[in-house]
Amino acid sequence: MIDKNASTPMYEQIAAVLRREILQKKYGERGCIGTHAELTQRFGVSMITVRKAVQLLHDEKLVDIKQGKGTFVRSTLLQDDLSRLTGASNIMQASNLPALVSVPVFEVIETPRRFDADLRAGLGKRCLHIVRIHSVDGTPLSYAEIYLPHLYGRRITKADVEHFTIYQIYQDKLQIPLGIGRQSIRAGRASGDIAGALGVDAGSPVLEIERRAFSASKKLIEYMQMAYEYTKYSFEVELKLSAT
Repeated sequence: MIDKNASTPMYEQIAAVLRREILQKKYGERGCIGTHAELTQRFGVSMITVRKAVQLLHDEKLVDIKQGKGTFVRSTLLQDDLSRLTGASNIMQASNLPALVSVPVFEVIETPRRFDADLRAGLGKRCLHIVRIHSVDGTPLSYAEIYLPHLYGRRITKADVEHFTIYQIYQDKLQIPLGIGRQSIRAGRASGDIAGALGVDAGSPVLEIERRAFSASKKLIEYMQMAYEYTKYSFEVELKLSAT
C-alpha cells in the first residue's frame, strides 16, 4: 500500500490509508487504530514516519492520541459551534478534512406542492433543485437537497455549485448581501435516497438539518434539507446560564 519511491511522502500515504479506514468505520466509532509500534510493523516504516502520519490525523481531528494506550478514533468528525450558518464545505474545511463535492442533481423544477405556502411564495412557481454530496476519501459525509428561487437560480451554473458554497455564490457572483437564516436540527432516519447516498442502511439514524436563508432585504434565497450520518456530526454552543 505504501510506495517508498512515490513523490508523496510516506507519512501522507499512511495517513491517507488510515483516514479512509476510519471513515469506512473499520475501527468502529471509538476503536484503536493501533499503537505506534504496531503501525510501524504494519507499514514497514520508521517510528518517526508513523508519528508524523498519526499527528496529521490528529490535526485533522480524526483521532485522539492516548499515551501508552494507542491512537483512537474520535467519536465525531465534524463539530459545528453554530456561531454562524454556513455551508458544509466550510465546516469540513474548519475540521481540516479534504472534502470533495459532487452534484448529481441540478435541475429546474416546479416548486413542490408539499412545501408550505410561505415557502412556495418565497421560491416562486419554479425553483432550482440541487443535490450536493460531500465526501472525504471516497466516504460520503453529508447529503443535501437545496432549493433556490428561479429568479436567482437561473444565473447559477452547476460548476458554481461544485466549487463554491451557495452563500459564496450569492455574495460574490450575484452580489446579493446576505441576511439571516433559520435552522432546525433533529434526529431522524435515513430515507432510501439518503441511505443510498451516504452508504448506510435505510432507516439508519441521521442528523437532519432544515434551513431557510434570507438576503439582507429579507427575501428567501435558499431552502435546504441536509442529512449527516449521526456519528459524523455534532454541534455545541456556549450560552449564558439562566435561572428563569
